[in-house]
Amino acid sequence: MGHKLKQIFLIVITSLLIFSILSACSKGKEKKAQGNESVSSQLNPVLSVQQRNDGIDFLIALENQSNHTVTLKFDSSKMFDITVTDTTGKENYRHSKGKKYKQDTEKVQIKAGASHLWKAKWKLSPEDRTAGIYKVKAVFNPSKVTPGSIKSENLVVTENLTLQSGLADLKNNSFRNIHFTGTDGEYKVSGEARVFEASFAYLVTDGHEVFVEQHVQTAEGAPAWAPFSFEIKIPEEDLPINGTLILELFYYSPKDGEKTDVLAVPLENFR
Repeated sequence: MGHKLKQIFLIVITSLLIFSILSACSKGKEKKAQGNESVSSQLNPVLSVQQRNDGIDFLIALENQSNHTVTLKFDSSKMFDITVTDTTGKENYRHSKGKKYKQDTEKVQIKAGASHLWKAKWKLSPEDRTAGIYKVKAVFNPSKVTPGSIKSENLVVTENLTLQSGLADLKNNSFRNIHFTGTDGEYKVSGEARVFEASFAYLVTDGHEVFVEQHVQTAEGAPAWAPFSFEIKIPEEDLPINGTLILELFYYSPKDGEKTDVLAVPLENFR
């Protein structure tokens, strides 16, 4: 009887030891996987946008904030893409549009604490520019990150672009002869509008926040041009510390309710 108890005791002890070893291995693998995942999550995308006389310069980078060298594998020479959209969501520029990419595997190594840079340019003459606030989005598209796993949401970065028009006269199909005066949040705006049912809207934004949004009624509707004028008042404490106030004139389409014929007018820069 004593011998059998010893055997049972040995079996129990052995089973507990095996279970402990397997648990330790499992935790080790899990910890390693979590460590690898944290490496890839420490790839920080950076985007810089500069307006030049001959267009818009983009500088994008991936910063490796981990303590390991990271290797990114790409299935083609298309390592990133950049898009620029206006406030209506319309795409005005796509870096990859019309380009041909080599379908060869390419690798980029980024050492711990270092960065890898890419440059791109949107060639845009002053005459072709439309003033407004645009959203610039850069997306990196590696097929594999070593060590680690890909979290695509971590490899996307956006910035606002405040585009200044090169035209002396601000106009489009619905608005013309725009004039404005004022500073520090108080402005007077006048012009002519040719809009459906003699009604249009305007808003003032810095690209992050909408400060004012109002509707305006003119004396006549399209096809006639009708004069308008209004005043804008924004409390001093609400003004941006660093940014540009943009006035957007537009009307809502009777077909789909979308903002139509948006005319963007830079009111004032704050630095």
